[in-house]
Formats: sequence, structure tokens, C-alpha cells
Amino acid sequence: MFAHDEAKKAVHEFCFGKDDGKLKIQSRQILIDYFTQFLSLGKVTCRAADELPWLLRQIGDKDKLKQCILNLCIFQRMYARGRCAELISFWQYIGADKSTMAQEYFHATKKMEESVGQNNGVLTLARIADIYESLGKFLKDFGLLNQALPSLQRALEVRETALDPDHPTVARSLHQLAGLHAQWSKFTTAETLYKQALEIYENALGPDHYCVVKELEALAVVYQKQERHDLADPLRKKAMSICKRTKSPRVSSGQMRGIDPLKRRALQLEELALGPDSPENARTLNELGVLYYLQNNIETAESFFRRSSEMRECILGPDHPDLAQSLNNLAALYNDRKQYDKAAPLYERALHIRSQFWSPDHPSIASIIKHLAMLYKKQGKYDLAEPLHKQAVEIREKTFGFHHPSVATALVNLAVLYSLQNKYPEAEPLYERALKIYEESLGYQHPRVAETLRNLAVMKYEQRDFETAARLYKRATEIKESDATYTSKANSRRSSSGDTNSTIKSLLHT
Repeated sequence: MFAHDEAKKAVHEFCFGKDDGKLKIQSRQILIDYFTQFLSLGKVTCRAADELPWLLRQIGDKDKLKQCILNLCIFQRMYARGRCAELISFWQYIGADKSTMAQEYFHATKKMEESVGQNNGVLTLARIADIYESLGKFLKDFGLLNQALPSLQRALEVRETALDPDHPTVARSLHQLAGLHAQWSKFTTAETLYKQALEIYENALGPDHYCVVKELEALAVVYQKQERHDLADPLRKKAMSICKRTKSPRVSSGQMRGIDPLKRRALQLEELALGPDSPENARTLNELGVLYYLQNNIETAESFFRRSSEMRECILGPDHPDLAQSLNNLAALYNDRKQYDKAAPLYERALHIRSQFWSPDHPSIASIIKHLAMLYKKQGKYDLAEPLHKQAVEIREKTFGFHHPSVATALVNLAVLYSLQNKYPEAEPLYERALKIYEESLGYQHPRVAETLRNLAVMKYEQRDFETAARLYKRATEIKESDATYTSKANSRRSSSGDTNSTIKSLLHT
């Protein structure tokens, strides 16, 4: 910055002299070459995203400009920094309308998804889901609802595969889809999706979490738009009650980065006011553990969970539900790190405590049963895993009905367990029932259908029924390659991911 125009002109004259135009071109090319070094995955900086598209436009290279703004890391950086209008202007400059832009970005993301697992593990399914979500929100913001739907739907599917159908990040995808359908005035679909997100948040983060407040308010708005005030008003009152009870401000997803220091300060103040051991401090420690866990700061999360569980056991006793909460979170952390010997006794103890207070089909108990069953299976303790998997099927049938995708997921998990023990006669009817549920509830081209077909194909191959195995595998492959996976299910129910072929980040409770 210069205080006077004369100083600016003098410096400009000194630096560039009479060959102003030629030096500008050379300088811009040097900068372009420099910033181009940072276009690979994991290396794109905010500065590169700021400078490179502008420089390419200045020199008029439309082909390289298109290649640059199609770089999904550049796109994410610009979107996160609120430079959407500038991004649109670049597409207009190269002669592409918004519809073409949307199609180009979607195909680029789809192509990147095919490369998951490469680049030394930098590109993960979770990263792909984030890109799909950013693209969907970007298109939704510009009113391109039809183009936004496939991206947001795919973000949901990927997260259910990469994480767990009951993970809080899955709820975030459901919330985004619900908002899209609400904009379309498809209130029935929006209501269903918001309720699913609310259920996940309540089970995963507790009934007083700010994400629960967010879903209650969103659901209330949907009811209000339909003039169903008898349903909207109680939800608003419940949200206000939570805010007053927790004495916490309403926080949007964009403010997540500010939570950590606030939580730290809150803990320090509570320790000063109440002493180092209190139920309130234990709860704060547990919440801090969840926050660090979701940020992949595992060591810090572990220390908070351990301290929270020790404090709760000392203050509340060895059989208190709040202690089960901390034990379950610590078990989930160890399970995610594949430290199964540490996780199992914690899950078992948390299950024992909760069983004293709630019925066997309560969501908090059902969650532990599911994860403990999967853990036993990974340890090869099939005799312990089988009754839990059977119980999981019964719980989901009672909770969701006999034809819900979540029931199919539980059936697949039990069938896989039988297949691992070569109990094919027991496994086959479970696979077939799960396949029928997935086809009827999610559609014949859904990824869950393809995965179940692949499981059946493997089982038939092991039985040396090669003809049937080939037929099943062929159909599974056709579904995987079909574009219908990315463009269908505008009004589909929430898909439910199988726990048999994905890395699970276990459910957390605060």
C-alpha cells in the first residue's frame, strides 16, 4: 500500500521502466509456474487458489484456466473462502453456463472418487464425501437444485459406506438433503430426513447438543411452512429449553473452529468454581473428547475420555449411566484404532450398566450391541458375536419394521458371520432377504444392492457354484458402473450402509 499516488508511480517506474507490458507478462508467467507446483492433492494452498485462476485469466489462457478451476482442491478452497461469485465469473469467461459448470464438477468428482486409496492414502472416502457436499451446497446456493441433488445424495452414500450409518457426519448429509427438499417444497421428504438426522444426533451426541437444537428448529420451520403450528411450536419450545438448560449459544457449523478454546476456558472456570471433580466437569471433559475425536486428534481425545470416566466413577459410582457414556466413547476410540483387546471390556461394561436402566431395544443399548458384535467378529470370537448379531436383527425389526434398510444391514452382518464359518445354508437366506429389502426400499441400482450381490457371489464361489457366482458378480459390476448410482433416488429413504466392508468410526455419545 502507498500513501500517495506519486510514490506508487515512482516505485512502478523504477521496477518496470519502459518495458512495462513485457515485464508484466514475464512476471505473471513466473508466478503461474510457481503456483502450478501446488495443484496436487494435499498441496493446494489458499494463496494458490487466490492467485492462479486470476493470473491465468489475465494472460487469457482459457484452457489452463478451466483446468485450474476444475481442480477440486482449488474449488474447495475458493468455496470455503466465500469466493463463489468470482468462481462463476471464471466459468462465464471461458464460455460455460452454470449447467455445464455443474456437470463438469460432478464428473470431475466422480473421476476422483475412482482414485480413492491412491496418493499414499491422502485421498480417502471421507475426503470425497466432503467434496461432494461442498459441490452440492455450492450449486444449491445458486439455485441449481436439480444439479445439487446428485452431489448431496452421493455425499450421504459415501459417508454411510466410509463411516457408519449412525455417525454424526451422516446426519450432516441428511440435514443438507432435507434443506434441499424443503426448498423444493417437498416437505414430506424433508421432514423424514430431518427426523433421521435428529435421531442420529440425539443418540450420538446426546439430547442437549447444539446439533439437536439445530434439527429441532429446522423441523419446526418445515412444519410452519405447512401451517402445522401444533407440531412446530412444541419443537421450538424444546429447542429453547435445551439452550436455556445448557446455557450455550446457538452455534452454526461454520463456528465449529471456535468451540475448542471456549470449551477449554469453560473447563478452567468450572474447575475454579466447583473443584476439579464434579459431574459438570466430567461432562465437559466428555464433550471435549468427542470434539477432538471428530478432529482426528486421537491422543488428546483419549486423555479426556479417560479422565471423564475416572471422574464419573469416583463421583457417581460404578453403575451410573453417565459412566457408561464415557466408557462407550473410550471403547469406540480403541475400536477405531484396532485396539480390540482394550475396547471389548469397555463395551461390555458399558452394556452391563445401560442394561440396568433401559430396555434391550433402546438406541443406546442397540448401538453397543452392534459395535461389540462387530468387534468380536474381528477378533474371531464367532461364538460371542453370533447372539449379539441376532439380537441386533431383532432390535432393528422391532424399531424400524421388517422392511427397513437398517434391518437389511443387520441381516448382512449376520450372514457374513455365518459365511466366515462356512455355514452357507444359514447365510444364504439372510443375504437373499437383505437383497430384497434393499431393492424394494432403495432401488435396484443402489450400492447396497451391489455389495449384497457381491457377498452372495463370493459365497457361491466358495460353494463351487461358479455359474451362479459369475451371474451375481456380473450384475453387481453393472450396478457399480451405472450412472444411476449418481443420479437416482431423489426421494429415496435413507440408505443404510453395511458394516462388513468399510472402516467404521464408531458411534460417540456426549
